[in-house]
Amino acid sequence: MQDEIRALEAQRYDAMLRGDVEALAALLSDRAVYAHSDATRDSKEEYLASIANGGLRYLDVGHETETVLEAGPDAAAALGRMSARIIRNGAERRIASLTLALWAREGGEWRLLAYQPTALPPAPKV
Repeated sequence: MQDEIRALEAQRYDAMLRGDVEALAALLSDRAVYAHSDATRDSKEEYLASIANGGLRYLDVGHETETVLEAGPDAAAALGRMSARIIRNGAERRIASLTLALWAREGGEWRLLAYQPTALPPAPKV
């Protein structure tokens, strides 16, 4: 299961970077709750619409899945880190976060049920 979840996370981040709404739609549960580092939250429909209409665009994305916690045969939590350069609502931003992605098996397929980042403080200036 761990390798499968890691591969799904890699697919999700790749689809985000490419702006591939169709690929993301296939990975997200219809019940998905997607939180952002600015403390806003989207449903699946809202998140996909923001990517489709250009309100959210990923310019660069780096991620690492550090740990996958299995929670029975049909659920797993992927914990990691992500950094990105994005355009959100017309403004370019850089983000860096610890991440928690909750995956659940629905109808035999893994789907992202919830995503929660925790913004990391900016690196100290030297």
